[in-house]
Amino acid sequence: MADLYDDYADLAANEVEGVDYSRHSNTPAGATWSSIAIHGGGIEAGSGEMAYQVAGSRMMYYEFKGLKNTGNQDLHITSTHFDEPICVALQATALRTISFHGYTGTLLQPETALGGLDPLLRARIATALRNAGFAVINAPSEIGGTDPLNIANRNVRGEGVQLEMSRAQRQQFFPNGDTSRAMRDSGQRTAAFYAYAAAVQAAYEGYGYVSLTSINTSRYCTISAPSADVDISATVSTDKLASGGGHFMQLVARWADASNTYLARLEFSTTQTVILTLRKRVAGTETLLVQHTTDLTHAAGRRFAIRLQVSGSTLRAKAWLDGTYEPPAWQLETTDTSLTAAGSVGVRSILSSTNTNVLPVTASWGDFRLRSDRQRVFVTRSANGVSKSHSALADVRLRKRPVVAL
Repeated sequence: MADLYDDYADLAANEVEGVDYSRHSNTPAGATWSSIAIHGGGIEAGSGEMAYQVAGSRMMYYEFKGLKNTGNQDLHITSTHFDEPICVALQATALRTISFHGYTGTLLQPETALGGLDPLLRARIATALRNAGFAVINAPSEIGGTDPLNIANRNVRGEGVQLEMSRAQRQQFFPNGDTSRAMRDSGQRTAAFYAYAAAVQAAYEGYGYVSLTSINTSRYCTISAPSADVDISATVSTDKLASGGGHFMQLVARWADASNTYLARLEFSTTQTVILTLRKRVAGTETLLVQHTTDLTHAAGRRFAIRLQVSGSTLRAKAWLDGTYEPPAWQLETTDTSLTAAGSVGVRSILSSTNTNVLPVTASWGDFRLRSDRQRVFVTRSANGVSKSHSALADVRLRKRPVVAL
């Protein structure tokens, strides 16, 4: 069925805000993800409630809510035409987007059809939902969310995820399957509602955010190392192109303190070149050991993987585009005997002393792990440190260290 209104201006000229519809938004300080529902309230019942729950206090939230007793479908503006200005402005600052919708479904089966242009986040959400026991399918073309004009994709990176929850799935979220306004406004939710929201949030919690508010100031996130010989990896992105000077994103090993550590550094340069180096800091002096200019190209929000191995006196490193195959060969290898104690492992984020970006620059770290059969840890969201996270394979816990300014 065709929409009654072509765009928000057309709708606003014919409907009464506060009576027929309402708009809701929230932007927590430092939030870089958005959780939105443009067909909330009685339009696609349950979508707005889920967007609000998933956003919590950590994501930007937006909902366009239908308030009519009947005929809320008249308020439906298709995703590619949705141009309500509050939502458009919010999306213009979001790095990643989760857009919640509802559809009828064909077999009265509780399921979610996943679409959108963000393949990595889509895969993370699909895995998390399936692990929580929810059915997930690939969205058919008519609800695939692949148009760049879709509001889900109108964020900084030009790609988002669209979750189309079947009617039966949304009915599972409320007692007795009652999706009426009275039930939704009552605040009553089922265990399935909270389990679904937690699963979607798990895709977000794979990342930790470091807000770089000044140049040439280090932000370290570390945990105690199990031994002096370690093999660690993580993924990282920054939210801006480098200006004036580079963004330096680094894995650290044998970290004794800010003045003594080994580093595998990715430099996101002002020419968008990605440069990998192995370095050491000894008694506060940083020394370049070896360097490799990769064939990778930096872009705002583009995620890269980096791996550092320290074994005896041998240091090795490699980097690749996240979501692609890890290169089999090490790109850098050298030897050094300056640091021998196990110390800690972790990540370091710092801007060049010549950087001229409008601050803050946000570094997004994720998928941090010790690469062995029995040791695996994940970084969860933290302002400038690492918060606790339980390992999937071993009882390894993270602890927060203070920020060290150099």
